Amino acid sequence: MKNPKAFVKKLVKWGVIGLCGYGVITTLVYGQDRTNEETGVYDFSWSGLDALFNEEEFGFFTNKPVATPLQGLDGPYLMDSTRFDVDENSQLTRQTFTVGQPVRVRVPNADGDSFTFMVRPAHPQPPHAYPLPARLLAISDIEGNFNALAGFLQRNGVVDKQFNWIFGAGHLVLNGDFMDRGNEVTQVLWLLYKLEGQADQAGGKVHFILGNHEVMNLYGDVSHAQRKYIGAAQRISGQQRWDKAGQALYSTRSEMGRWLRSKNVIEKIGPYLFVHAGLKPRLLTDSLTIPELNRIARKYYGLRMAKQLSGSREGTVLSHYDGPYWDRSLSLNLLYKAVFFFNDPLNASYHSTTQAELEQILRFYRASRVVVGHSVVSQVTPDYEGKVLKIDVKHGQEKHSDQTQGLLIEGNTEYRVNGKGEKTRIGGAA
Repeated sequence: MKNPKAFVKKLVKWGVIGLCGYGVITTLVYGQDRTNEETGVYDFSWSGLDALFNEEEFGFFTNKPVATPLQGLDGPYLMDSTRFDVDENSQLTRQTFTVGQPVRVRVPNADGDSFTFMVRPAHPQPPHAYPLPARLLAISDIEGNFNALAGFLQRNGVVDKQFNWIFGAGHLVLNGDFMDRGNEVTQVLWLLYKLEGQADQAGGKVHFILGNHEVMNLYGDVSHAQRKYIGAAQRISGQQRWDKAGQALYSTRSEMGRWLRSKNVIEKIGPYLFVHAGLKPRLLTDSLTIPELNRIARKYYGLRMAKQLSGSREGTVLSHYDGPYWDRSLSLNLLYKAVFFFNDPLNASYHSTTQAELEQILRFYRASRVVVGHSVVSQVTPDYEGKVLKIDVKHGQEKHSDQTQGLLIEGNTEYRVNGKGEKTRIGGAA
């Protein structure tokens, strides 16, 4: 090759032209839009030429409401004394219910799963700390994937085929983000609700640590929810704005909302800290203890207040960069830094926690390990000399998949376990 520089320039030039051409053609044919995720209205929408052949409305629109159709089985949603369900024909039904009645949940999966639970009259706030049980199983970031959760719990001896608790005095830790993205969010949450009640009766415990997606839904951010959930929220609440409808669905009028609002964002179990996203030195600067983190987070469930409180101790807890259900400083790779830069270049935090800083954090909270989700890893793995256990993985879409993984702490040993019930030692217990 006589002139490699000229060749590279041509390659780059035609590559850029090709990408731009591809963008123009796909936009022309398939359309493009931008949605206001709070109002649920298109800022603009171009249908694309393919609308002419798909019996869709053709043209360019502004300020057009986004369609939110119901899509088969969903629910129940328990609001005050009314139960709402979406049937197989995508029709919203309602009936009265009372506390103490069994409530049946149907799952829209290939197995046609179903289970029942009992509505409980109250949801007391859980403690901040517990002794370490003989068996503890943790999983994170299920994101509305019922098959992954159910199969994992069955093969690891937590539930039977009818989804009843069989884990005895064991503890199950749900480390946040069980909502959004997936198609069985409601069924996932009711299964956790059911197991929590059964575990208490058996001498065990279900710990539901809230993640950023639970907190977002509480204050009406439905930007990551499937449209069918927004549609259900609109029809049940009578609110058309997406944020108002979402808030109403998980308000204090809702049994699900009352239950979620009782939960913590961080708990200590033996020497282990369980938190959805992470912990950083800024929390120590503000002397934010575990009870304080939970108190402040709970105070603002249902309220979008991070920007208004920026710079204060309360703002630190709610911050998208410093808060325990948002922070990525224990997993801050190049991809996350790039996302931070493009979304918020002036305010984003680009600092990765050092080993020395982690040791300082653990001393402050009198712990030996911290277990986090939120940031995806290829498999459940220890980091920071084994003192950080990362458990957010891309779970399988089917039951009993080895892609679905969690953490088992048993017999002074830490194991990676999967949806087949297989376990691999990854470290000695703290």
